[in-house]
Amino acid sequence: MARIFLVGMMGVGKSHWAGKLARKLGIPHYDLDDIIEQEQGMPIAEIFASKGEAGFRQIESATLRRLGGAPDFVMATGGGAPCQMNNMAYMNSRGVTIWLDESLEIIIGRLKQGRAERPLVAKLADSELRDYIAGKLQERAVFYRQARYRIEGKEISNATLEQIINNHG
Repeated sequence: MARIFLVGMMGVGKSHWAGKLARKLGIPHYDLDDIIEQEQGMPIAEIFASKGEAGFRQIESATLRRLGGAPDFVMATGGGAPCQMNNMAYMNSRGVTIWLDESLEIIIGRLKQGRAERPLVAKLADSELRDYIAGKLQERAVFYRQARYRIEGKEISNATLEQIINNHG
């Protein structure tokens, strides 16, 4: 089977698609942020508040590397995970990386609904959200582009993900 890493901006649906693909393939599904919250005993927002973003990124990278040694899984990474500590190169060396590239409009719409759990955008006003997300996307795209595969917008589906896995394998 495979180690499959889904990367992309917050709000693109990595957790959703990782769960669906893992069920279809009959392999474990990891949500990197959820595992960090369980192991740290606090929400990501509290980790950011107590350890800062740098402290969170260290925990995130260590957790990624620990889980990345499992034989078969689909992992939803955090939006910033590929951009830190050579994580994108690590994921590419360990398995299949797929960039879920959703439109800015879709991302903003989703983030407006669930921003309280996302420390990087929780305190932004609606008027600030677009510029922030557009800037982060531009900053992170250099890392996301290193993924072996890219699926855009309406092409993001179980069928497309399965096709990539079957063709890669």
